[in-house]
Amino acid sequence: MTDPVRRKPEANGIPPAFQHLHARAIDAEAAAQALREHNDRLRERVAVYAQVIHELRTELDRRTDSTTHRSPVRSLPTSIT
Repeated sequence: MTDPVRRKPEANGIPPAFQHLHARAIDAEAAAQALREHNDRLRERVAVYAQVIHELRTELDRRTDSTTHRSPVRSLPTSIT
């Protein structure tokens, strides 16, 4: 006897009732992987920015230190107004 209700065949061992959920899970996994990759790129960028900020702060501190310990000798103005 044939089954009066036509059934969709199993796809990759997934019963028909769960195929739509399986497809959504695959899509969600792909989206999560894309977000992890994006997050990795952002973390790398933040590390670069932190290094640049550190270098700029070090340079600013170096310049500030050198200006606070200036020589007492001052140059004279070149013109009188």
